[in-house]
Amino acid sequence: MALKWKMITVGPFAMNAYLLWCDETNAALVIDPGDEIERIAQEIEREGLQPDRIILTHGHLDHVMFASAMQEKFQLELYMHREDVFLVENMNRQAARLGLMMPGLVAPRIDGYLAEDDTVTCGKQTLKILHGPGHSPGSIMLIGEDAAVVGDVLFQGSIGRTDLPGGSYEVLLDSIRTKLLPLQDDVLVLPGHGETTTIGAERRNNPFLR
Repeated sequence: MALKWKMITVGPFAMNAYLLWCDETNAALVIDPGDEIERIAQEIEREGLQPDRIILTHGHLDHVMFASAMQEKFQLELYMHREDVFLVENMNRQAARLGLMMPGLVAPRIDGYLAEDDTVTCGKQTLKILHGPGHSPGSIMLIGEDAAVVGDVLFQGSIGRTDLPGGSYEVLLDSIRTKLLPLQDDVLVLPGHGETTTIGAERRNNPFLR
């Protein structure tokens, strides 16, 4: 029995949405369904999954833009950290700041909140929630036995940007050093953009962490 995952890179921001599922029950979590909802739905159907809920790693536009459509399609509840609600509630303002005219954006319904040391079940699997502010105030990471979904906190050879509302370079580095670097070297890092990496590789090679 193991937790399986699939990365689906979507939208003009090349954002990585994820499906996480228990291979014994096929219960699945949908992580950051920000765009191309039909593609994500096709993967759900191809794998024979039973989506259980949506989890947002944070509230930036590319991660939440069409999450409401995923909610409606599969009748799913959605969970995120309370401190990023202001971002989700101001999706149109985020779009305008990026020069995008998207007046029809609909903010998803938030059904509950996740915070440090909460746990999320996925079939017979359990993931731990870590709060990792710095890229956004309410960024969260989902930590399994051998993989971590980290949103835009950490990337292969880089870190999340900190020049958006609520961002802080110092806070982000502290989040990475105190929450992620204590994990085992072989833990797979599943980031919000770009390729996967490992904790060990970033500890050794990431120029921001030296």
